[in-house]
Amino acid sequence: MRADVVIVGGGPVGCMTAAAIGKGFSVKILEEHERTGVPEQCAGLVSPRVVDMVGGVHVLNKIYGAHIHFPDGRRLDLLGDEVKACVVERRRFDERCLEMALAVGAELHTGERFSSYCRTDKGISLRTASSKVFDCMIGVGADGYRSTFGRAVGLPSPQETVRGIQVDISKIPEDNSSVDVWVGNKVAPGFFAWSIPCGDFMRVGLCISKKGESPYPYLLPLLKMNGLEGAKRIRSYSGIIPIGHSKKTFDDNVLIVGDAAGQAKPLSGGGLFTGLTAASIAGDVIRKAILGEDCSSKTLREYEARWKRDFGKELDRGMIVRKTYVGMDDGTLNEVGAVLDTERCRAALSKGDIDRPTAIAKSVLRAAPGLIRFSPDLITSFLPRRRRDDMS
Repeated sequence: MRADVVIVGGGPVGCMTAAAIGKGFSVKILEEHERTGVPEQCAGLVSPRVVDMVGGVHVLNKIYGAHIHFPDGRRLDLLGDEVKACVVERRRFDERCLEMALAVGAELHTGERFSSYCRTDKGISLRTASSKVFDCMIGVGADGYRSTFGRAVGLPSPQETVRGIQVDISKIPEDNSSVDVWVGNKVAPGFFAWSIPCGDFMRVGLCISKKGESPYPYLLPLLKMNGLEGAKRIRSYSGIIPIGHSKKTFDDNVLIVGDAAGQAKPLSGGGLFTGLTAASIAGDVIRKAILGEDCSSKTLREYEARWKRDFGKELDRGMIVRKTYVGMDDGTLNEVGAVLDTERCRAALSKGDIDRPTAIAKSVLRAAPGLIRFSPDLITSFLPRRRRDDMS
């Protein structure tokens, strides 16, 4: 089968890449499962702008704030009047992305798992496990953190992964307007735990970054801590999130997007905003490459330049913060909580944007200069030179 573009992976990022390429091009999407949206591996908490990117998605609940819990029991309440996040039904979200791809003429091929590729005079040729062959000018890897496609074409993998588990609990939340987040090495080593109000049920989960260790043993203590160990479990999910973007995301006739490129935010693990933004950029670059009949790396490098310009610095800064956070013991986390627990600091934190969480770093540092003692190199990396001199 011949196409202009073959996209490996029928998740939201793959489908939105197809949608961004637009009408007038032959685009085929290869999805290894029999339908999109499985397995579910996402908390479904996205910013309002992500909802706007897709449109037509039912919002289960709107979130206005957060309660941050520290190991010593301190709770930081970050509340506001603006909607900070929306809880969406992830399966419907994925279906909507597919609808947008199909609307511009893309074709979905389910039950087709990518297995190998080779280069041809006109581009590349992809083979699936069912021995079908798809020839194209450009191949796109949108096949998640393992990215069989990315590895096959020689593009580097994300830097690390975290493992997560969550359950939907049949209980009406006491506070439907705020999420709860727990930090600490006994609760979720190297990451955090959460409880998200979803209207008439709760979504409780956690991620850990201990290599090779399962997050499951941490789930029951989390449920017990919230008096939910006996509550009815509606469904459960588990998954792996890539952290730390790939060092290169393009080559001749190929590029990778979303989790395949490690474009999830290091501080939260969320990848829909960054993935959909990358998909939009990829679609535009691919369209121009095909029309210009030049699908070489010289042309496709524009994709990487643009996504790095848009959110690359956010990912890099988030990775710096994450490395410092992972190295903190519970005692240090408690000290950080004490420094942050002021009216001025809470006000600064309450203005945070879940899509660009490090954007408030400067205002938080102004409110709590005492943070510098926990990692001077980290803190000063967020400050302009004049401010660094003032603090020295």
